[in-house]
Amino acid sequence: MKLYVDDMRPFPREEDFICCRTYEDAIWEMSLHDFEYVSLDYHLGYGESGLDILIWMRNNGKVPPKINIHSTHVWGRREMKEFCETYFPDSEITMNYPC
Repeated sequence: MKLYVDDMRPFPREEDFICCRTYEDAIWEMSLHDFEYVSLDYHLGYGESGLDILIWMRNNGKVPPKINIHSTHVWGRREMKEFCETYFPDSEITMNYPC
């Protein structure tokens, strides 16, 4: 199963994705499922960010084999990548942006 979190972009059309617009929805889904792939945007509106989701994942032992950062937010993308490299060293980290 795959998780895609973004507050604005269109969701992937593949059936194996669970898609969320908010931090709260993403945390809810991660509390129910283990995901093989998580793709995160940095900016999620006016509250929490993709980095906050990564912090929750670390604190709750959620370590997917693959983490993708699809944000175009320069500072946020860099912070998320550094966090992943530090706390998820066994996960494959990619940075693929939506078109």
